[in-house]
Amino acid sequence: MDEINELEAGLLSSPKFQADKISGGKGRKVDDVYTQLIVMKEAIEQDTAEIIDRKLELGRMINKLKDPKQRTVLRLTYIVKKHVLDICNDLDGISLPTYYRLKRSAICELNKILNDSE
Repeated sequence: MDEINELEAGLLSSPKFQADKISGGKGRKVDDVYTQLIVMKEAIEQDTAEIIDRKLELGRMINKLKDPKQRTVLRLTYIVKKHVLDICNDLDGISLPTYYRLKRSAICELNKILNDSE
């Protein structure tokens, strides 16, 4: 989102329809630069939408797990992107080995669920 805001700010602050002068190079019209910026903005928006769709799909898959602690570990790890120690604290101070055991068993269980659905 910051990239999009920076692109839009650049569009608004640039002079319109002039040739950029670069010594020894070809002149480039500002409207060509605008076109490139618009294409970049659309690509960023498309990538963002794709990432959101993937996170939603991952959330739906995680919701299929029966164990709430397993769901929480995977959600905090892969969707919220929390640090391992923060996740351990959020789960009433569980130990790192317990976190990794829960994560491993959740991934195995999720793998079984996904293989059964195919």
